[in-house]
Amino acid sequence: MTNKATTRIFVLGVLSVLLFACSGAQVNYPPPANPFLSGAPALDHTTLAQPTKAVLVWLEAQGTTAPPESAQRALAEKIKQKFPAGKPLEIVGVTTIPAPSGDPLPELRKASAPFQARHALVVMPNAAEMSSPVWLKYGQDGSGAGTRTDSYISIALVAVDLNTGTRLFSVMSNGEARLWKMDYEDARPFYPRIAPGAYSSAFIYPERSSFPPGEVRAVALEEAVKSLIYKLDQAIGG
Repeated sequence: MTNKATTRIFVLGVLSVLLFACSGAQVNYPPPANPFLSGAPALDHTTLAQPTKAVLVWLEAQGTTAPPESAQRALAEKIKQKFPAGKPLEIVGVTTIPAPSGDPLPELRKASAPFQARHALVVMPNAAEMSSPVWLKYGQDGSGAGTRTDSYISIALVAVDLNTGTRLFSVMSNGEARLWKMDYEDARPFYPRIAPGAYSSAFIYPERSSFPPGEVRAVALEEAVKSLIYKLDQAIGG
C-alpha cells in the first residue's frame, strides 16, 4: 500500500452505515462446487503417502459473480509456488480448464497428461455476491449515497488418483472481501476501498478513482487461497 493510500485512510475517516438491517446477517458462503468432492474424505482423516507429486488442475468458476479469469490463473500459480520440489507435497505443474459439464474424470486425465503425474489436485472455487445500499460519510461534513458489495468465495480441493479415479482427500476454505463506493462518478475526496477478510481494517485503495471490474471478487478469492495454502501446509508439513 502506498503512502498516498495510507494517508487517505486517516484523512477521509470513512465509515459506512447500512440503510437496512443486513449488517448483522449471518455470512452464507456458497456451497462447494467441485465435481470430485463426493466421497472424498477430509485431509485430516487420511494418511498421505509421502513424498507425493501431483499436478494442480484448476476448474474455472464461471458466471456473473465469478472472479476474473486472470485472477484465477494467477492464484493457481501461487498455490504451485508454495509447494515446490523438496516438500512432502510437490506440485509439478498447473493448468486451468473450464469445469466439465459431463463426466469429469476423462477431462481431468486429459488435462493432467502432459505432466505425467499419478495424482491431481483438483481445485474449484464457487462465488456469491450481495450488494447493499449504504450512506457513506467522509471528512467532517461530506456524505452521500453509495453501495457496499460483499463477495464470498468457497474453494474445494480434492486429490484424485488419476489411474483409478479414487478420491484421496479434500480440503475446504473460504474467503471474503467488501467494496464500498459512491453511486456517482468522480466522488472525490471519497475514494472506493476494499476490505479483505471478514474483520480486516487494512483497506485497499485504487491507484485511480475506481477499481478494475471484478477486483473485489479477486481479493475474496485471494483470501480463500491463502486459507487453502495454510491448511495444506499445516496438514502435510513443510
